[in-house]
Amino acid sequence: MKFIHPVCSIWRSIFLAFVVSAVGPTHATASLTAESAALSAQKNNPDLAAARNLIAEADARTRTAGRLANPEIEGELAGGQDLEGRISIGITQRFPLTARLRLERELSAIEVELARLEVRERERQIAVAARSAIYELAAVRESLALARQQTRAAEEFAKSLGEAMDQGFGSKLDGQQASLAASTLRITEDIFLAEELLAVGHLNRLLGLPADSPISLAETLELPKSAPTSRPVGVRPDLQLAELAIQAGATDLSLAKAARWDDIGVGLFVEGERFRDDPEGVEPEALLGIKFSVPLPFWQDGSGKVDEKQAVQNRKTQQLEALRLSMQNEILTAHRVMTLLHRAAARIDDTLVPAARDHVAETEAAYRRAELDIQSIFRSRERLAEIEAAALDARKKYFLSYSDWLGTLGLPSSP
Repeated sequence: MKFIHPVCSIWRSIFLAFVVSAVGPTHATASLTAESAALSAQKNNPDLAAARNLIAEADARTRTAGRLANPEIEGELAGGQDLEGRISIGITQRFPLTARLRLERELSAIEVELARLEVRERERQIAVAARSAIYELAAVRESLALARQQTRAAEEFAKSLGEAMDQGFGSKLDGQQASLAASTLRITEDIFLAEELLAVGHLNRLLGLPADSPISLAETLELPKSAPTSRPVGVRPDLQLAELAIQAGATDLSLAKAARWDDIGVGLFVEGERFRDDPEGVEPEALLGIKFSVPLPFWQDGSGKVDEKQAVQNRKTQQLEALRLSMQNEILTAHRVMTLLHRAAARIDDTLVPAARDHVAETEAAYRRAELDIQSIFRSRERLAEIEAAALDARKKYFLSYSDWLGTLGLPSSP
């Protein structure tokens, strides 16, 4: 199991206070877990806020879908000699011969639901990204704490060698090597500090916070006793999106077939005319009539558009089947990878780390008994540092794979 010295928490608090004072005004946040970060990102991420306008856009389009075309007013004026002439005023309304308007309304309503599902899919992706960012930040901070712990141990060892050399024991070269090891670890701390700043900045972007907002974590990389058991897929918005796209495609295909016949026009007109009728002279006459027009699909019969929509429908159907197969493979693979990573991380924590620490203690005891040279201590300490870093990396990979597995299930939070 991992061990973090209590002093690490003090150093971490001091470091955060220094960063806060250095960068200026900050925005305080509550301690975050992977669950709360995922939910907060879904509520506050600026990209999601922009994406939600897709729903308003689609909803606005429904108010104009499936309506009759505006009526048309027509007029005509003609004149000749001796006040002869004709004036005509009429109004025409076009009506569909098919169920085109109803299909347009149905398609518009489906597009609103498609927009909602698209936003939910983006929410799912943001939740997975926020959860992974929490684990990344937790891993960096634990790496920083581990590096500080190792630095203190190396400095204490270098100090003890220096005291021994002052008393005439030990080698100057051994003391220099110990000092170099401690200095190297201090440089490693600076690298982890830089990585922490990057991880905090990335998480703040996902949460919709300013880059200088401090992040307090209530999440650790402590391994659970076992990996979660496998489970079937949850509610995946991308799958629902693909299924609804099939329905939209069918409606769009029907609409293309209905649109092969253009609208007919029906109108009323009033016409007044003055004409010369000898020997009576110029006489007026008024007419009231009905007119209509029926388009004939001779040159543009819409067959190409229908074939295009049919091909689109076939493509969407095949994409849906491909997505279902891909999801099944993703879920199965993600769970297997997560289980193997948990097993590996548990073995390192429970077996290798304790064994490496015991080996360091035994090596140091043997050195004090003059049974081993000091190089054996250096090698055992280096090996312990490698194993502790490997243990932390294995836990980090497990939690990231856990986040990926939840994402394949379509779950924003733990089951």
